[in-house]
Amino acid sequence: MDLEILKGVIERIIYFNEENAYCIAELSLIKANGTVPIFGILPGVQCGETVQLKGEWTEHPKHGKQFKVHNFKSELPATIYGIKKYLGSGLIEGIGKSYANKIVEHFGVRTIEIINSESSLLTEIPGIGKSRAKSIKQAWEEQVAVRDTMLFLQTYGVTPSQCIKLVKKYGLNTKRIIQDQPYKIAEDIERIGFKTADQIALNLGFPTNSDERIEAGIIHTISKIQEDGHTIALIPHLLEQSALLLGLKQNLIANRIEHLTKEKKLYSFQAYDKNNTALGPVVQKPIYTYLEKKIAELICSNYHAQSNLPEIKLDSALIWAEKKAGFEFEQLQKEAVRSALSNKFNIITGGPGTGKTTILKAIVDILMAKKCQVILASPTGRAAQRLSETTQQSASTIHRLLKYDPSTRAFFHHKDNPLTCDCIIIDEASMIDTQLAASLLDAIPSSAHIVLVGDSDQLPSVGSGNLLSDLIHSPLTKVVRLDTIFRQAKESTIITTAHNILKGLSDPPKTISSFHHLNKEDDFNFIEVEDPEKITQAIIYLVKEYLPKSEQFDSIKDIQVLSPMHKGSAGIKALNEVLQENLNNASESEKRLKNKKNYIGSKQAFFREKTNRPLPFEINYGNATFRIGDKVIQTVNNYDKNVYNGDLGIIESMSADCSTIVIQFSEQLIEYKKNELSEIQLAYTLSIHKSQGSEYPVVIVPLLKQHFIMLQRNLLYTAITRAKKKLFLIGSADAYSMSVKNNKTEVRRTNQIEQIKNINKLK
Repeated sequence: MDLEILKGVIERIIYFNEENAYCIAELSLIKANGTVPIFGILPGVQCGETVQLKGEWTEHPKHGKQFKVHNFKSELPATIYGIKKYLGSGLIEGIGKSYANKIVEHFGVRTIEIINSESSLLTEIPGIGKSRAKSIKQAWEEQVAVRDTMLFLQTYGVTPSQCIKLVKKYGLNTKRIIQDQPYKIAEDIERIGFKTADQIALNLGFPTNSDERIEAGIIHTISKIQEDGHTIALIPHLLEQSALLLGLKQNLIANRIEHLTKEKKLYSFQAYDKNNTALGPVVQKPIYTYLEKKIAELICSNYHAQSNLPEIKLDSALIWAEKKAGFEFEQLQKEAVRSALSNKFNIITGGPGTGKTTILKAIVDILMAKKCQVILASPTGRAAQRLSETTQQSASTIHRLLKYDPSTRAFFHHKDNPLTCDCIIIDEASMIDTQLAASLLDAIPSSAHIVLVGDSDQLPSVGSGNLLSDLIHSPLTKVVRLDTIFRQAKESTIITTAHNILKGLSDPPKTISSFHHLNKEDDFNFIEVEDPEKITQAIIYLVKEYLPKSEQFDSIKDIQVLSPMHKGSAGIKALNEVLQENLNNASESEKRLKNKKNYIGSKQAFFREKTNRPLPFEINYGNATFRIGDKVIQTVNNYDKNVYNGDLGIIESMSADCSTIVIQFSEQLIEYKKNELSEIQLAYTLSIHKSQGSEYPVVIVPLLKQHFIMLQRNLLYTAITRAKKKLFLIGSADAYSMSVKNNKTEVRRTNQIEQIKNINKLK
């Protein structure tokens, strides 16, 4: 196919996607009058820019003839008109339309040359002093670097937002660093992985067996092992996985592992499991060696330090707490209270219905009566809210407790500025990963009692580490395991089913084959459906029709679908799309916008007041569509915004130009720019892992035999224990049985227990 060439000036940018650089624009032709519509991948283009496009003409059913760009070359504007348009586009910080006109009128066609090479002359323009001239020059150089980087990387699948991150990291050296050290970018820049860096390196001529490539592949493989939850990597496993990734023999990789350990980029040692059985030689990234050692030192320091609690007569305190609760505690519950008040480091564990919340309230009541300072916290907002309701005392998330300080890019509370407390109680402790544990323990005064509460049978933390399990097997921790299910809990089929799963009883409670057999009195329902498409239809019926109309549950706020898999017709992605379309389609979202009495954000209020155009109700980002009213989840920790991985919110509003959205998270409104939307996802359906620490009035779980890779006992147990009032399992009874029988969950490999043992020997 012969491609046509067009040359012209970018007159107007109609649409630009920050994530993939897809652009729709108008081109003013140089050798002809008028403008033509163009579209394609055009990273870094700006109004006023001269471009040479290679592509083909297409016919759009609505917009007519358009030019599809296959590739392009770009030149800086050379005409006075082009330069004015280019600088006036807001491209360079410090130059708006007014200053653009003044500068171009003064320097004419030499404007670009002046900014590039003689920026001090900009002070000849009234209103531009030395400081502003310097900032204009700096912004110009950054923009040139971004532009060069974008053009250089556009064939490698690196997005414009990633290019901007590269330039912010490396400045004017960006292109040189990429050419000389392409594997460095995978290490330094979030969301640029080894495969992208490898593609760039190989295209630049780096050999497949280069030391740089092998070492980058090893580090990438260890990072993938960390993503599976481990903090150490078994060397045979690391060799095997690295060889698969790199397509090289294991002896070449072994040589570079040895080199990385000599350079202290990796640490090598013998590791042991919780039963003190040797695992063999392992390697660990220095950051995890540091974190695990730090955790061990802090636990040992706390264990050996003097308690700050006043003298408490335990027998009398227990009798008082029982009177306050209105019933006598079971023996293990009494032991848990005694332990928390007399031992420095405690773990209270047990499944649902075993009285953990009763014990928490008793401990808090006794300490508050003694005028002690008690801090309550949990990894998630929902768990913190539940903890507060249980104890009738304020509780916060761990992140908000530690208070992130943007000026230092670290937590406000740490060893030199500790929290003020006599006792700290952390609920849902199974969710705490190694990194968060180190920060939390660092902020707790050594004199304080520490009580970790959690269910050790649930899934471990999303992040690397296995803290709760490791500490249960630590020699310094006092552990009380509650195992009695109380009468009221026994009446819940949800709770009895959860405990039956732990016992390995693989037959589900009674199943039904039709919605006609649903009973409002039942808290547990297993609807047998084999066809994946019918499972989806059943979920839609429950969420949209039956539960809102028959049982008055809110479709978005009260009901949570949890899926074991990301892909497939009953996977997270597909279910999110179908539930969005059924619960918050375009017309529903627009209706929500029109019904809102107040618009959030002055930009929107101004837009609505000064123009008669409708406000937007949806925004497209990559392959996702977000609408006003959508339920979304934050997928990474964003300390600057004070929102964290797992936080759920509702989209409240959008700016008139679709450049920002506002999300309501609990009691705070957070604004996201368009290039930050990669941090959020639709949350009508969540992974079971993401649901940890949360309870929902209603939980719906699809179970298919096709999910067999993920079907494990602790996964099913975690999903079931998220339901507070109603649980619906939809799918195959065989899949349920497969889950319960599969108790061979891979144990997370860490060096935490050994670190505690080694540090304690030195005390």
